[in-house]
Amino acid sequence: LTENTKENRIGAWRIVKVDTQELYENPAMNGIVPKYLVHRLFPNSKYSIWVDAKMQLVVDPMLLLHSLLIVKDVDMAISKHPLYVHTMEEAMATARWKKWLDVDSLRVQIETYCENGLRPWSLKKHPYPSDVPDSAIIFRKHGVASNLFSCLVFNELEAFNPRDQLPFAFVRDLMNPKIKLNMFDVEVFEHVASEYRHNIKHGRSVGTQPARTKRASPDLLANGTSCTKCDSYLAEMWGEPQD
Repeated sequence: LTENTKENRIGAWRIVKVDTQELYENPAMNGIVPKYLVHRLFPNSKYSIWVDAKMQLVVDPMLLLHSLLIVKDVDMAISKHPLYVHTMEEAMATARWKKWLDVDSLRVQIETYCENGLRPWSLKKHPYPSDVPDSAIIFRKHGVASNLFSCLVFNELEAFNPRDQLPFAFVRDLMNPKIKLNMFDVEVFEHVASEYRHNIKHGRSVGTQPARTKRASPDLLANGTSCTKCDSYLAEMWGEPQD
């Protein structure tokens, strides 16, 4: 941690430098450390706000903590995804838009979740309105449920990949004690923050991901039909009758 000097302050905010060198080869995983283990880095803090580098809050953060977290009496506040409701939709988009290039590992991850209890979103999951968040901004009240959720998500990210929207519902639905979530509407997200897209692509860091997309194994389809461990999930998501 840096020393508490004027050079390390911006207004009322103290800047703390967290050294992430030699932690992970993938820089995205290094960013996951302060994103999900903030309660370990600052054990005396009661609340925290995570803001992605591409985002800028345009509303007083104290006001946001009060209105989205404290008044709602929840452990965490996070926006719903603007497009997707089901984890499988996010997984498909991750592969389609090459957000993670090892498609086979994505399949293994989602099949592992399906095999261990992940179900598509439905009204049965209320009060949770979605299985997919937009995790660019996260408001937390540090406590047992919030800290446990963050640690469990971090474990999944370390085991598979740093795409934190994929294990979100799996961890949330199966953990105990349950976490109280305020998954607020996308319109709220758009009013409290401005987003600056990454429009300049630099060369990829060595060791972050494969240079080219690795296609899923050919055994994904057999005789023209799906043979994955997520057949039941997909049938339920698409509203198809099941045997």
